[in-house]
Amino acid sequence: MRLAWRGTELWLLLPLLLLVPLGFVITHVAESQVLEPGPLGLATAYVALVLAAHLVLVLSGHRGDQLLLPLVATIGAIGIVMLNRLPGGTSLLGLNIGLAVTQVAWFGIGLIAMLAVAIGFRDDGLLRHYKYTWAAGGVALLVFTILFGTEINGARLWIYIGPIGFQPGEFIKIVLVIFIAGYLAENRALLAGASYRIGPISVPPLPYLLPMLAIFFGVMLVVAVSNDLGTALLFFGIFLTMLFVATGRRSYVLIGLLLFVTGSYVAYRLFAHVRLRVDVWLDPFADPSGAGYQIVHALYAFGRGGLFGDGLGRGLLPTVPGFFAIQTDFIFTAIAEELGLVGAFALLAFAVFLVFRGLRVAVLARDEFSSLLAVGLTTSIGLQTLIIVAGNAKLIPLTGITFPFLSYGGSSILASFLIIGLLLSISHRAAAEGDQVPR
Repeated sequence: MRLAWRGTELWLLLPLLLLVPLGFVITHVAESQVLEPGPLGLATAYVALVLAAHLVLVLSGHRGDQLLLPLVATIGAIGIVMLNRLPGGTSLLGLNIGLAVTQVAWFGIGLIAMLAVAIGFRDDGLLRHYKYTWAAGGVALLVFTILFGTEINGARLWIYIGPIGFQPGEFIKIVLVIFIAGYLAENRALLAGASYRIGPISVPPLPYLLPMLAIFFGVMLVVAVSNDLGTALLFFGIFLTMLFVATGRRSYVLIGLLLFVTGSYVAYRLFAHVRLRVDVWLDPFADPSGAGYQIVHALYAFGRGGLFGDGLGRGLLPTVPGFFAIQTDFIFTAIAEELGLVGAFALLAFAVFLVFRGLRVAVLARDEFSSLLAVGLTTSIGLQTLIIVAGNAKLIPLTGITFPFLSYGGSSILASFLIIGLLLSISHRAAAEGDQVPR
């Protein structure tokens, strides 16, 4: 097999050799007040994993996008440095394992999954031709979660197998994207051409629209019943974006927004969990020591961070008594406190550029299914980032959505790496097929 010299990818990964250990050193000095580097084994392990993934792509002759891995590795590095100084962890065989150690382990598993998909998945027929099977499997997994899942903070999101738990919603979003991409690729022309009019709005033939709507609203209903409204919002945004990209019809966007407003009002009336989150969002200072405790302290942390931050390792948010979920829901806030508005915007710039590269993969894809699949997968990462950041900044009600590659959590890390693996696979096929097309 011919090697593929991925020079751009390597040059963009090399700064991590310095920056990740440096981040560990700075946080160690800030916390211990001792001028010494401290343990750097975890930082070295993280960098080694990323460089090993690059080497495997080179040896396999992979020609996928060379900026995806560096962007993901940089976002993940920021999260690892922050998690290394946060309290808490997991217990395994009686041993307390820190958050950063567990996160690096999940990064290793995620990188293996990414490479398996990027290198071994050279034909999308398994996804395209079995879209209904994938959709049925996703719905079945959601129903199983409702029946046998564990409820945490008012939402039934987790399935536990012994001591190990995972969130099915992280993987179901990928299944939903596969189904929508396959269906739209087959019926795009029929859905783009309107045949009927309902007042001022043109709609396509219902026999072609109903199967997709039935699967989608079935998933949304199950997600709503499980009180996972953050995932419902994510699924809705993915569906609407892919439908608009495939058809170019603004009427679908208008109908979708009307449905969103109506559904939000109904959810507010029906679910106490949603009502509480909306009320806390509107006025967290009404109960600053109770329901609004998290949001109030997050807003104070943004204020303390200012423009340039308190300094890495010097933030106060990790020391606030009773402030939980900082490693998942509020890790962006903790970073903004320590690195300031400049650091927070730099992190968002990496996320925005990751979305840009994903959309570039979609543009260069050689068939409609691959293009729509890349759009949906990229949209899932972009919307997920937008939802959690907006929730931290009190622009929308806070949800349980994680920041891809930044927040702590095995399910989120593994699902996000599967998305990157699929994007690498699509971009590799586009490059390989492009060589076969005469100039």
